[in-house]
Amino acid sequence: MVRLLAQVPTWQESNVVRWSEDLQQYEEYGLRARRGGWVIESGGVVIAVLAVGWKSPRTIAGRTWPVYLEYLVTDVNHRSGGHGSRLVRYAVQELARQGCPGVHLKVFKGDDGWESALRFWERHGWTEHSDLITDRRIVMTKEIASVPSA
Repeated sequence: MVRLLAQVPTWQESNVVRWSEDLQQYEEYGLRARRGGWVIESGGVVIAVLAVGWKSPRTIAGRTWPVYLEYLVTDVNHRSGGHGSRLVRYAVQELARQGCPGVHLKVFKGDDGWESALRFWERHGWTEHSDLITDRRIVMTKEIASVPSA
């Protein structure tokens, strides 16, 4: 089941205090909130979380990317089960439904598994911007087509 992070009281992320107010605001105000996130849970246990922020749009390749994908984390015991892919597809679909034109993220070189992360995002249609690559990070974007409201 995919739900808003604010709806899941069992999430034990270390920054839960910082997120709780932002996520409650997101639940109430949608894109007017500073941050938001979704989780996949199974049997009342969170197994994957994706968090986004609307706090600082970025201009990349001549266009503005209003949403920053802050992180995607899958519990180590549930990796390689497609949960991260499912959560990314769901989040992109929800952002499109809300009229978001695009998302940007950073892959940090030096993080464990950063090469795998880069391949993951490429498989999901994210574009690497070679002019923004440094020895510490790679910036990627994903254009989102708006989905008409039902």
